[in-house]
Amino acid sequence: MANSEKPANSRSKPKARESTRSISVVDRLVCALGRDIAGGVWKPDETLPTEPELAHRFGAGRNAVREAVKILAAKGFVRTERRAGTIVRQESCWNLLDAEVLGWMLSALANRDHLLDELSELRSVVEPAVAALAANHASAMETLRICEAYDQMEKLPDELQKAIEADIAFHELLFEATHNRLLVALVPAFSLLLRANFEISIRAGKPASRNLKEHRQIAEAISRRDPEEARRATRKLLKKNTTDLAALVKRERRSRR
Repeated sequence: MANSEKPANSRSKPKARESTRSISVVDRLVCALGRDIAGGVWKPDETLPTEPELAHRFGAGRNAVREAVKILAAKGFVRTERRAGTIVRQESCWNLLDAEVLGWMLSALANRDHLLDELSELRSVVEPAVAALAANHASAMETLRICEAYDQMEKLPDELQKAIEADIAFHELLFEATHNRLLVALVPAFSLLLRANFEISIRAGKPASRNLKEHRQIAEAISRRDPEEARRATRKLLKKNTTDLAALVKRERRSRR
């Protein structure tokens, strides 16, 4: 029995390594093709190179290419047709709330500015309601964690990266405290866009402590279970952020000319 088990064990290890390698290759293909499509290398309704051509270009197996195309199709980037091949879909078909898709779009400068404008609009619609729901539904532990995230922001104004992480955590915790699964599903997309927002602020030299007052007002309103005050404080924060972001983006556009 012992002898018969050894070969089975020795065979299973290479398979595990092969599986890990395959996943890595597929991820690399998905990212490379996704960035190219988002960046306009391949336009909507254009056909991607054939499976063998992509395999040769990226040094990958045809199975890996096939899996990558399936993932891109699930994200709405492409469709496959038996005779026509793999065709790039219109942007309106893309899953824009997929964090990976947003990352590819943000990597293209032309897309990034417009996306950040749309982020400001989306935040103004969603986040005041999120803060109000959090004030109504947050548990004692969730309220404590929101306040702790604010405390971290207040204590770390000179440690920029840690202050940013605390700020993002503050907003993520608000979403989680709504106890609304659909709103919680938006967290990865919102967090990614917030990071892009912060990157612009950092380059412009804006202090991390600039919006501390509004964050404190939101945290205090949630602690008091005051949804209207939480909504009002969030609107105040977002109005200030929209004004700042518009000025920063405008300045960056001028500097790129």
